[in-house]
Amino acid sequence: MIFRTLLLTLGLVVSIGSLALPPSAGDTTARFGLATKVDTMYAKWALSSSQRNWVSQFKGPVDSLAGASLSVSDEVLKQRLAVLDKRSPMDLRYTPDVRNAVAMYVVRKKEHMARVMGRGRYYFPIFEAGLDRYNLPLELRALPMIESALNPLATSPAGAKGLWQFMYATGKLQGLEIGSYVDERSDPVKSTDAACRYLKRLYDMFGNWELALAAYNAGPGNVSKAIRASGGKTNYWEIRPYLPRETRMYVPNFIAANYALAYGGLHGIKPDLPPATFFDVDTVNVTATLDLNVAAAEFSVDTTLLKVLNPMYKLHVVPAPRDGKMYPLVLPRAAVASFQECADSAYLATSKARTRPEIPEQTATAANSSSSSSPKRHTVRSGETLSAIARKYGVRVSDIQRWNGLRGTTIQIGQRLIVKK
Repeated sequence: MIFRTLLLTLGLVVSIGSLALPPSAGDTTARFGLATKVDTMYAKWALSSSQRNWVSQFKGPVDSLAGASLSVSDEVLKQRLAVLDKRSPMDLRYTPDVRNAVAMYVVRKKEHMARVMGRGRYYFPIFEAGLDRYNLPLELRALPMIESALNPLATSPAGAKGLWQFMYATGKLQGLEIGSYVDERSDPVKSTDAACRYLKRLYDMFGNWELALAAYNAGPGNVSKAIRASGGKTNYWEIRPYLPRETRMYVPNFIAANYALAYGGLHGIKPDLPPATFFDVDTVNVTATLDLNVAAAEFSVDTTLLKVLNPMYKLHVVPAPRDGKMYPLVLPRAAVASFQECADSAYLATSKARTRPEIPEQTATAANSSSSSSPKRHTVRSGETLSAIARKYGVRVSDIQRWNGLRGTTIQIGQRLIVKK
């Protein structure tokens, strides 16, 4: 995951390039054309959206001896990477550091990779849909592997969170909602859309995917500074010595992650089975506040699974729509019919559970203390459903089913039901 810290204010962002420029700006502007272009574009973006520049903190490099544990030769590894490179607009080349990174993924962290690749069966279709929507290379789906190990709740010590590791300010500036109930940095769909927009902007700045990746990790300012320090070179591998230490291994790690996805099976990596795949779920919009614990009971869904599918709700409560915005609920496909039938009952149960108790009156009449002793009954009319009847009398569907010995939700016109006891 990326650890980012705030570089203070917009003024510092704009001044990064000028600190590196020598006094005679005539020649150097042409010499450092890309760096100057990036600084200008980034400054304009910062002015228009109050964007801040993030800089990576130190991250330990890959063990330089890791490559010795790899069971394949350099020639085989080069051939496999060459195949991937031909299929991609990105530079997926072989280097000794890439070999060390590959060994870390497929040998030393083999079990870890099996878990991550298993999670990918759920998350990769989401990433690929977003990347395709913005016409970005599909190889970028590997980026969250090295950012968060595909854990939507991953949080760095610096506060970066989610699959794509957005800091609070960066997430807000990308349009993500971050509040007491909702943190869309952990929403797989919305955070992916935000990451795609950010990556596209970085590519537009640098015109090079390797530099864009370095900027995603270290910040555009640090990359343009490295370009100047290198004498104006615009190739990632040439400016690499001038980048922060973590960023020097960022692209090799990215290449290694793509190698692991393509050839992990040849190294004995068997992806774990996820609790659900992307094609096993569906999304519905809620129309009132909904507690996930109540929803799990009403829709007959495992509570843990429901929370795993909806990691963006910090308190496990889906808010009611507000300001025209509706909030999604991800469900197993088999539970969608139950949602349609029992949603009103779940909303009511949530409302009751979240209602704060009233302060009792000092005096209470006997009539209030002893309500009717006989159960209240309702005669089913044409067009009525069990959920509508439950809502009418302020009870749950499961209550009516229990009081009347019903196994399902089918009721008949004229049927008399106990609706209150």
